[in-house]
Amino acid sequence: MTHRFFRLLPRFLPLFATVGFSLLFWFSSPEQVLSMVGVENAYLLIFFLALIGGLSTFSGVPYHVILVALAAGGLDPFLLGSVTAVGVMLGDSTSYYLGRQSAAIIPEQVLVRVQKLGFVKERYPRLLPFLFFCFGALLPISNDIITIPMGILRYPFWKTMIPLGLGNLVFNIGLALLSVHAYELVARLPFVGG
Repeated sequence: MTHRFFRLLPRFLPLFATVGFSLLFWFSSPEQVLSMVGVENAYLLIFFLALIGGLSTFSGVPYHVILVALAAGGLDPFLLGSVTAVGVMLGDSTSYYLGRQSAAIIPEQVLVRVQKLGFVKERYPRLLPFLFFCFGALLPISNDIITIPMGILRYPFWKTMIPLGLGNLVFNIGLALLSVHAYELVARLPFVGG
């Protein structure tokens, strides 16, 4: 029983971390969280959480929750969004290279589907960077949907990562700014108390 518990524990760690962070932020104000972590450590924390979020393919690492809390706690939203975007893109670089190196071992059905995207690469080469930017700026889902197939298709690394990274920068700064204003608005409501 104990052996099985320790074998299954790594599979449930992301779930425990998500629940733990959620409970921490549910029962603590952003200012309390910031005072526990410290300002200097907060930027490092968000960087590493974003890096892990980018490293783990299709993961649920809750770095957006922490970004919101740290921004509402008073940290600079522009710096928070920038640090988060850099962490995510460094992590997503591994997904790109994973796709690039795994083309030989991917099942044939998956490879055929991915190669169907190659016509977009050939037919609309200027459209892809714009779509990557829009994806990063508008959708709060894993960038692996873009990076892994582009790695398989051997689409140039910088033509993938720069527009996607700029989109992530816009998204994360926008989320941080929105968090600050939303927190201020909610704090002014008469029935919230404070």
